[in-house]
Amino acid sequence: MQRRRDVKVRMEKIAYILDYMRQGNPLDKHAQHKNRPVMQLLGEDYFMLMEATPLSANIDFQIEQRLELENSPIKIDFHITYEDLTSVAKDELPKVIRKIITEDKSSIFVEFFNKAEPLTLKLHALELLPNIGKKTLRIILEERKRQPFVDFKDIETRVGIKDVVGLLIERIIKELQGGEKYYLFVYPLFDEKSKKLGEHSIYIGYLEKLGKYNESGSTFSSQ
Repeated sequence: MQRRRDVKVRMEKIAYILDYMRQGNPLDKHAQHKNRPVMQLLGEDYFMLMEATPLSANIDFQIEQRLELENSPIKIDFHITYEDLTSVAKDELPKVIRKIITEDKSSIFVEFFNKAEPLTLKLHALELLPNIGKKTLRIILEERKRQPFVDFKDIETRVGIKDVVGLLIERIIKELQGGEKYYLFVYPLFDEKSKKLGEHSIYIGYLEKLGKYNESGSTFSSQ
């Protein structure tokens, strides 16, 4: 697994367990994980997918458990792709993403609707979300200009769309599956097979930018 060379290395500080295999995973492409305890995780800040091994056999772990990675009882071994996830991990993925969106970073995702900007002259970042076309985009822009959105319910009520969190989950999973030109939330990783796609992908990183904007209070820019 390689990272794009034109962007700085990002590191996850917190991750959620998507699957924990106490006896290992015989189908894992990494030999060291075939018959030893292994877990698959999703990072909270960049939505990186990772595989890790516990440092002690005396500690038990639970699916959907939230772990602080610094000085944690696990060792991150590899970054992995969506295709590397087990069926259990894929089933858990939407649940964990929903937790991150609604419990950990709800204010930042709401700010995404308030601050998102055009990506090109013809494409707005908000249009990359499912079911948001030109008409819905116009309503969002008009409503946020009139008054910033305060929460997901406010967005749904004023814009007339249902399950805003569900739309965000769908977009994040699509970015995790790869092959996108623009990555609004997921930090794109790519292997040799998808290297050409990786080289042409653009990391927008709204969570990263909005997080820094909220901390500093400076003027937001998606550039």
